[in-house]
Amino acid sequence: MTKQPDKMKQNFWVFVLIGMLLIVTTTGFSRMSYGVILPFMQEGLSLSTSKSGLLGTVLFLGYLLTVGFSGVLTVRRGAKKVLLLGGWLVVAGLCGLVFVTNFWWASVSLFFAGAGSALVYTPLLSIAIGLFPEKRGAVMGLLMSGAGIGMLLSGALVPFMLQQFPALGWRGAWLVFAAMTVVVMLLASFILKDPHPSSEKNGTREKTSVWRSKELYMIAGLYFAVGIVYLIPNLYQTSYMIDLGISNAMAGTVYSVAGICSIGGAPLWGILADRMGVKKALLAALILSVVGDIIPIEWGSVAGFIVSSVIWGSSLGGVLVLIQMKASQQVSSQYVAAAIGFISVFYAVGQMMGPGLAGWLIEYAGGYATAYGFGACIFFLCVLLTIMLKSEGVNLKEVHTDLL
Repeated sequence: MTKQPDKMKQNFWVFVLIGMLLIVTTTGFSRMSYGVILPFMQEGLSLSTSKSGLLGTVLFLGYLLTVGFSGVLTVRRGAKKVLLLGGWLVVAGLCGLVFVTNFWWASVSLFFAGAGSALVYTPLLSIAIGLFPEKRGAVMGLLMSGAGIGMLLSGALVPFMLQQFPALGWRGAWLVFAAMTVVVMLLASFILKDPHPSSEKNGTREKTSVWRSKELYMIAGLYFAVGIVYLIPNLYQTSYMIDLGISNAMAGTVYSVAGICSIGGAPLWGILADRMGVKKALLAALILSVVGDIIPIEWGSVAGFIVSSVIWGSSLGGVLVLIQMKASQQVSSQYVAAAIGFISVFYAVGQMMGPGLAGWLIEYAGGYATAYGFGACIFFLCVLLTIMLKSEGVNLKEVHTDLL
């Protein structure tokens, strides 16, 4: 009897390791690393600033157009099949970037990378919740941390690889990322397994009712609002500090504090949600997000920005995980991917609108303090919306029974 829990614990950590590596490679290396490699790629291909920015838009567009279908495909074809399809699309995109010679070739490659990353993340969450329903917060938080790890690794590895492969230059960086992604995909194809589906009877009844759920649409609206302001401190904190007379070096150091905190923040909030409930944890994380945006306005010193970085670095990633957890509670494990894919479309649209809106506020409506104040107001509205959400979701014991 004692071997079963040990086996489950071992399987949990094996899955978490593979899952994190998938997020590191298919999100961190394919999407997050573009900004690091961009200056060298732009010079090598003789791209204008507008064209290099358009490539970033194409990368995001690939994600946006695919994320809504990822959940539907997962329900119809199975999570593992969709995940592997997405992963190999990322590999194709990364390999294309190794041999790219012009803007259009780069556009197609980056579109594949963006689209593939969306087809990995959503079904991976579906597998995670299906296999470990009572640890959904911990496993989702750990998987989310893979994006932050990938971002930090990209920042550290790209300069190193440019020195090690001077002949290949930036192409060598894409080549190494492609090779690492291939290795992870091979491991995932052998190790990951689909959870047992819930009964068809229950699934049919749920399929006809869940998409009429007012709760799910409220969560989608919450995710949209967070998407609008999520990137404000991420994009503009360094510029805000420099505008206040703080040195470039200090601004960069403080930003790295937020990056380090973001890696541990998502798992921490996920574990807290497993213990205290998703709604309570989400309220706490959103309130901290409000505080994190207000502190630089009232206390615009290095110390104030450090405190703010610790708060938003650790809490914002948690907010995303907790909203996804809340959506996953509205459905059984069979439809988790569909629910998360559905709300992710709202988040992606909000994230697409947010940077431009914040930039307009900074330029025409009072500067960085106005943008931060706008973020605090939106997060406060999210607090009010979260209060209106129900505390209960799908019964985990019932879901677990279906899986067995």
